[in-house]
Amino acid sequence: MAMTRLYYFLPLGGLVVFAGYVGLRAGDVPGETEIINRYASTYVDTLKDGAAVTDCAATSHPNGAVRMVITCTHPSGIVTNYYVGPRGNTIPADQIRMPDA
Repeated sequence: MAMTRLYYFLPLGGLVVFAGYVGLRAGDVPGETEIINRYASTYVDTLKDGAAVTDCAATSHPNGAVRMVITCTHPSGIVTNYYVGPRGNTIPADQIRMPDA
C-alpha cells in the first residue's frame, strides 16, 4: 500500500525538481562577453557587406538602467548603437534618459 503512494508522488517530485532547474536557468544573467558577441553578430547579420564583429566595442553609460552601449562602426561610416539593459535586453534609444547632473 505504501509503495503505491510513492508512485503517485514520484512524478510530482520530478516535476518540482525540473521546474526549479528551469527557474534557476531563467534567472541567469548573461556575461558581458556573451552580450557583446550576441549584439556584434546581430550587427553583422544586419549589415552583412563588409561588416565584421571587430567593428564593435562596448562602453558604459551614465544611466544606471543601461548596462552598456555597444557601438558598431561599419567601414562605410554607418554607426549602429545598441543600448543594453541589466539583463542583456535591448533598450530602445528613445526610452533612455540621461541622469541629472
